[in-house]
Amino acid sequence: MTNLIIDSFQEEAAAIEASHKLSELESIGDITIYERVVVKKNTDGKTVVLQADTTEEGGTTLSGMAIGTLVGSLAGPVGMLLGMFTGTLTGAAIETDEYGFAEDFLSKVSDQLQPGMAAVIAEIEEDKAIFVDETLSPLGGTLTRADVDYEYTKYSDEEVDEVDEDIAAARAKLKAAADEDKNKFRQKIGRLKEKRKEKIAELKEKAKEAVTEVRTSAKDRKIDKMRSKIEKHQAKIADLEKKLQAVLEKAKEEVKEPAS
Repeated sequence: MTNLIIDSFQEEAAAIEASHKLSELESIGDITIYERVVVKKNTDGKTVVLQADTTEEGGTTLSGMAIGTLVGSLAGPVGMLLGMFTGTLTGAAIETDEYGFAEDFLSKVSDQLQPGMAAVIAEIEEDKAIFVDETLSPLGGTLTRADVDYEYTKYSDEEVDEVDEDIAAARAKLKAAADEDKNKFRQKIGRLKEKRKEKIAELKEKAKEAVTEVRTSAKDRKIDKMRSKIEKHQAKIADLEKKLQAVLEKAKEEVKEPAS
């Protein structure tokens, strides 16, 4: 099952350690990490990205200037949640409501991340919740989990589901493989994760195109409506001009007639 997890902590170091623990679980095949970030809410209420792990190369510390780029590169629900925290959510996403996050879930997450706190946010594939729960609970954080299929309905796609199944199969082989063969399956999972990301990015582009079509259609309807109003006003003006001309012609005729 693909879940979105948020584990929040009072200390920044604990959130970073939780992120490392997730990597350890992935290395032995207990979970698959699709995307992950570590964030902190400053005392002024602003959320900053401490680390972003979106590739096999590992986490990268980012400055505030890079947050917008990061949100754009995260095609999945982690990017959506990060965009909400940092205020860099795109207008298209808001207008089309393409991210189907439940309000109660967002409320819980917002309550979790209070000023001064840090959290690891990750989209993971897990067969059993117990692996993550038992690994992270000793760190003392507050863990919230949501089914991505429920929270993020817009990106449900058969091709993505097929890739997810392939990743699950490769993860099962990783757990059962001999030590000398484990790296082969880790590399395969890495390739499948990139393929999954590309599929989601394609869906995201389709959603943007749909937004453009809707906007264009709405614009065309507005233009047509305005043109219709102009045509009606022009017809009224032409009718009034005819009536005015008739009155003027009548007045001229009256002037020409001799007084009786």
